[in-house]
Amino acid sequence: MTATMTERTPGPTGPLATTPLRAMMLLGGLGIGGAETQAIALAAELQRHGHSVTLIALADGPLRAVAESHGLVVHVLPRVVGLAVTAVPGLTRLLSTSKAQVIYAFLEVQWLLALAAASQLPSAVRPRVVLGLRTSDYDVRPVARKARLVRTLARYATPRANLLIANSRAGLDSYLDFVPNAPAGVVVPNGIDVMRFAPSTSARAHWRAVWSIPFDATVVGHVGRLDPVKDHELLLRAFARACAPEASCHLVCVGHGEPERIAALEELARSLGIASRVHLVGGQADTSTVYPAFDVLALTSRREGFPNVVAEAMSCGVPAVVTDCGASAQIVADFGEVAPVGSVDAVAVGLSRLLARRSATLSQESRSHVTSHFSLGTAASRTAAALQSLLQVNTV
Repeated sequence: MTATMTERTPGPTGPLATTPLRAMMLLGGLGIGGAETQAIALAAELQRHGHSVTLIALADGPLRAVAESHGLVVHVLPRVVGLAVTAVPGLTRLLSTSKAQVIYAFLEVQWLLALAAASQLPSAVRPRVVLGLRTSDYDVRPVARKARLVRTLARYATPRANLLIANSRAGLDSYLDFVPNAPAGVVVPNGIDVMRFAPSTSARAHWRAVWSIPFDATVVGHVGRLDPVKDHELLLRAFARACAPEASCHLVCVGHGEPERIAALEELARSLGIASRVHLVGGQADTSTVYPAFDVLALTSRREGFPNVVAEAMSCGVPAVVTDCGASAQIVADFGEVAPVGSVDAVAVGLSRLLARRSATLSQESRSHVTSHFSLGTAASRTAAALQSLLQVNTV
């Protein structure tokens, strides 16, 4: 089954086109993460356009303050730690008292909770359940036993949902192959706050001073947790090949990682002879000022959904070389380089090409591409249209 056969084009007609939505968005937690950050930004933008959006989370965290600063109502569900199912009664009560028309659940555990809670309500007041697809590897068997159980349960529960919203075409295709009897799906790429993610000479100077890198040096950047799925080993090897002759070329990796992971990457950098030019600088809660310190971004992931970091970097005028997974190639379009997943040689060639292509024009074109296709306003409009269109369908 292909996505083309089931994709519903979001585009409400009639009164619902201007009718405010009453929606809930269900998150796993309020810790720093791509899905969580995107959900909060999307909810805030929807609310700014007159819709009522409440955030529900299974765990508290630093992003709660961010959400509340946007005027969003946030509820953290009471539950027994480690037992997500114990959050169902609290979620059911919230759905009932709020009279939400839609509950939009991010990630698979939250899908199951949303479906279970909605099923407890009478059909006349039951909200539509929307499942958010945030990755593109549904054909890959999870390693952890608990993750395998959750995916199996989600597979069998999915047909009870009303709509899928994927942040990449690859993700929607992958899931429709995995669950052939899934409900209709639409692709709504993530949205970037292009006013927040913007070029900044002062930010470039600040971070280069912090990292002890000359202002006029060449910097290849990577933003993402130090997790094997991001394939930092490939990144280091490709950087060594592409930038070995250029002593003024540095690699900066922004992201948290376990101590043993950091030690292993530092040892690899030493073995490649690039340790003095590789900077593992830890994570940053706000990366919007970090991107302008880069000349190019490199993303060497083995799998992705919609990698926000690529669009965020481009919005800051920083072009990217990416591996061809998820929506990465769609995001960079003609303004970056794309290499096959797992190919050190191809990433090294792409990195060399992109460094040679750098120019003020390419930076401007990269930002314009994101502004035109992946702005937060565009994502909110597409999401609202999909949800409003769904409410016109008499689903059971």
